[in-house]
Amino acid sequence: MTVIDKILQEWSYRCHDGIVDLNDPKKVKILFEILREDVDDDILNALVATDASTKQKVLKYLQRIGDTNNNESLEQQVAKLLKPKLGREDLIEQVIFIADSKQFDLLEELKSYLQNPTVGYSDLVENNNLNILLAPTNFPEEFINKIISIKGSAQPALGMGEVALCVFLKNTYKSNKGDIVSNGNLIEIKGSGAKVMNSDISVGSKAEILNNPNFKKLVELYGSSMKGKTWVENIQSAYKDSNKEEYINIVNTLLKDLYPSANIRVNDKDFIDASAFNKKIAVGIADEYLKDQDLLFFNPETNDYIYIRGYEDYVNKIYDDTLFAKRASDKVPRIAY
Repeated sequence: MTVIDKILQEWSYRCHDGIVDLNDPKKVKILFEILREDVDDDILNALVATDASTKQKVLKYLQRIGDTNNNESLEQQVAKLLKPKLGREDLIEQVIFIADSKQFDLLEELKSYLQNPTVGYSDLVENNNLNILLAPTNFPEEFINKIISIKGSAQPALGMGEVALCVFLKNTYKSNKGDIVSNGNLIEIKGSGAKVMNSDISVGSKAEILNNPNFKKLVELYGSSMKGKTWVENIQSAYKDSNKEEYINIVNTLLKDLYPSANIRVNDKDFIDASAFNKKIAVGIADEYLKDQDLLFFNPETNDYIYIRGYEDYVNKIYDDTLFAKRASDKVPRIAY
């Protein structure tokens, strides 16, 4: 019989119905009294002789009993610490469920970490992988990966990695505007193929471009079409046989129609290839979007990420090919890395 078995047996004897229950305050009080008494020699000997792992379980169990005796369970304490970070009850419940599972049994450790977190915003900026970033927390990597994998479709939508950053980074919480705020910095988290633009710029479609009078004018004058190519590829390829000045003027008018809130104007250098044209659009439509927030591009397959500190950093990473503006089959380039 283990030491825990002996304690539970004594507790059962003292309960009026023989049933132990951590949710019953009267029965918890009985258990706490047992643990504060001079327990019998068998229990003391068992506790002294038991292995370190079992001792650790006993200590954690006693701590949880103490928490319950103070009329607030460990789960409630952790939930209270997570509330300002995550806000949503469903997210709090998921984190507690994972931490308290038999697989991990880390609820007490999570409580201690939330009271004194060791990883912060500066660490986020300096790293490029969530597992490396969160290694100093000393939680098992498998546990960290479980928290990273939490996502949800409920509005506002939740992508992988957001909950982990809120849980483990100090001064970090889920935001109503953007995805998270860390140390006062608003951060939008994106996956590969993301659109980086304000909501007033619609994604659009091929039909929107085909029906635009300025695109029709290009087709009429220079034989450009959508057949077999994206509209960007057609505009770029038709440029070489055009009246350059007239062509650029028509294209700039087209861009103003497609992106009325963005100040996008192309010149001859933007017609070198389709990639150059995509880059000009990508940086043009992101200007307003990145005035007051940063970006974090996250790869859920590897847990790698790229942190972009505002618009200027975004432009630099587009033009040095750290980020790729591609797939402008409709009117908005997707950003990949």
